[in-house]
Amino acid sequence: MTTIPRKFLRPGEFYVLRRPVLAETLVGSCVTVCLYNRKEGFGAMNHFLRDAPAHAGETQIGEFGSTATWHIINAVMRIDGNPHHYWAGIFGGAAVLRAGAAGGGIGRANVVVAAVVLQEAGFRVARKEVGGTRGRRVNFNTQTGEIECRFAGDIPRKRRPSEMAR
Repeated sequence: MTTIPRKFLRPGEFYVLRRPVLAETLVGSCVTVCLYNRKEGFGAMNHFLRDAPAHAGETQIGEFGSTATWHIINAVMRIDGNPHHYWAGIFGGAAVLRAGAAGGGIGRANVVVAAVVLQEAGFRVARKEVGGTRGRRVNFNTQTGEIECRFAGDIPRKRRPSEMAR
């Protein structure tokens, strides 16, 4: 049994290769978009901070949902150009900061831009875990399409010995 390598995505980063990895990230108001090709068995993932650049000519494509999401879409479409072979997941967009993000504006805008770009590209959003007030840890197996998403800080509950005997 071979283990697949892990790739942790920091804000502004993305992963788009056919080589399988366990892509991981931690998002609060940021959003991560996961794309999976059911036919070919590969995926892509990004982690962006804001919805769109304030000024034309911004060069940090990974920082903005409008550019980072198009970037991974264009990359996977060069491998398999049929958007119906893909499903997408959107995760994050929480209102984790009480000051300066009243009402979760940053996170909400990030979620909206991801959904709009995916819809424009013809990708079906199959899973969406967004909003709230807590960050999320997202683990995406780009080979199988499996995604584990849990709230940051949540520790899987250990079973008590009495439960194991059942």
